[in-house]
Amino acid sequence: MNENKQEEFNKQIENENNFQNKDECLCKVLECICRKGDRGPTGPTGPRGATGATGATGATGVQGPTGPTGLQGPTGATGATGATGATGVQGPTGPTGLQGPTGATGATGATGATGATGPTGPAGTPAENFNSYAMVHDETDSTVPTNNPVKFQTTNISNKITYDPNTGDFSIPEEGIYIVHWWINVRHSDNKNSNCEPKTIGIEFHQYWPNDVLIAHSSTHNKLTCCDTGTVSGNAIFTALPGASYRFINTSDIDIKLVPNDLYSGSVSITRIL
Repeated sequence: MNENKQEEFNKQIENENNFQNKDECLCKVLECICRKGDRGPTGPTGPRGATGATGATGATGVQGPTGPTGLQGPTGATGATGATGATGVQGPTGPTGLQGPTGATGATGATGATGATGPTGPAGTPAENFNSYAMVHDETDSTVPTNNPVKFQTTNISNKITYDPNTGDFSIPEEGIYIVHWWINVRHSDNKNSNCEPKTIGIEFHQYWPNDVLIAHSSTHNKLTCCDTGTVSGNAIFTALPGASYRFINTSDIDIKLVPNDLYSGSVSITRIL
């Protein structure tokens, strides 16, 4: 049944339904006539129609998550050097670093030309003016009372300076600067003191004439008893007057006794140096 006939039958059915007194058989007949059969197989696809107009662009969707970073590609060629920038402000000076090792000594330079000879200086003092000297020693165990001179008994050598063993005087005829050295081995010898109280032994070098002048003092390092021996030593540089005499004096408050050490008990040397 084609579509036109179907519509015609449908209208007829509508009209017939309006009549309530129509026969029920007629309805069943119509129902049988109008019943559709099973669907037939799909026919072949017809040809594609013309492409329609492009529709409007839809709204942009939400951005998806960032994908993983890809592998780094090879380094490109170095670009040309850019222009030098302006010099910046100089920073503060840093702390001084440690001193480095000393470098090797350089080669010695060439010797310079010899300078002009200077003028001749004034004539020096003749050498014969400095040959005043004397050396004496003692080998005895003699006693030297307090405030008395030490009398050395033997003259080793002398020139211009003379020595008198009876008085203990050294006589110096020439004015000048002299140096004197001495050492004397001594022992406490105070027979008046039964306890033999320890004492410091002192010996001084004096100008004796034309007037008494102390030049130098020397003493034992420790106090001595009657059984102890010590050495008094010293030296001095002094100005001598022409013709003056000099001596060594026991300035201790006790008598002393000279003590030979192997051979000598004392020795003195005097020499002019200026």
